[in-house]
Amino acid sequence: MDKNNQFFSFIHQINIRLTNTKIVKFCVILSPSIFLFGLIFGIIIAFFFGPESYNIWDNYISDLGSKDYTPTPYFLDVSAMITAIVLIPVFTYLAKIIFRKPEEIEKFYWKIFHFIMRILVIIGYFFLLLSAIGLFGIGLFSEDRTTELGLHLLFSYVVFGSFSFTAYFIGIVILLKKTIFYRMIGLFMICSTPTFGILFIINPEFLSRPFLEWMMFLSLCIWLLSINIMIYNEIKLK
Repeated sequence: MDKNNQFFSFIHQINIRLTNTKIVKFCVILSPSIFLFGLIFGIIIAFFFGPESYNIWDNYISDLGSKDYTPTPYFLDVSAMITAIVLIPVFTYLAKIIFRKPEEIEKFYWKIFHFIMRILVIIGYFFLLLSAIGLFGIGLFSEDRTTELGLHLLFSYVVFGSFSFTAYFIGIVILLKKTIFYRMIGLFMICSTPTFGILFIINPEFLSRPFLEWMMFLSLCIWLLSINIMIYNEIKLK
């Protein structure tokens, strides 16, 4: 077996392990539970026991990982890193099921359509993996451990930028192609997270950037949770 075949065989084995339904089912439940619990717990602690009155208009999400705003900064950091790891099987399974195409396609234009959809899935999956790396990075390099290179800010751009691109590319596939997901989810993905991402960059005077970051986060939580629920239901039927 040459090196290329060994490499593709290795990738194939990883894909099989990552998309094992028992692992995916476990991760689908664990990923939102850990991060949302860490986030909600962090907000409560920061609001009642932090040196400042934490709020979503003046404070970024990352402030929950800084001792300047909360006495428990490591709580969110650890939950972000664990969530990033357990999201990878979920992302891989998502890409696998929307990558599928009908076994028999006679019309040429449908072959072109499914080819384009597959390209979009590959691009979307790349950004999903990049978002997981970014999420792990913002936990590892919190505001207090950002280093002179400003790694926390860099990983913040990576995670939100990647999720915005993911919402666009994967959203198009879910909207146009017949999958297990409601087409409305795809439409919401296209219209929500990328829009808030653009607004965050433009930063209109009547909206604060921390608030826009929270809205972007809320939008991706909605479609991620929706996808998680539908994946869980799909696995239960097997």
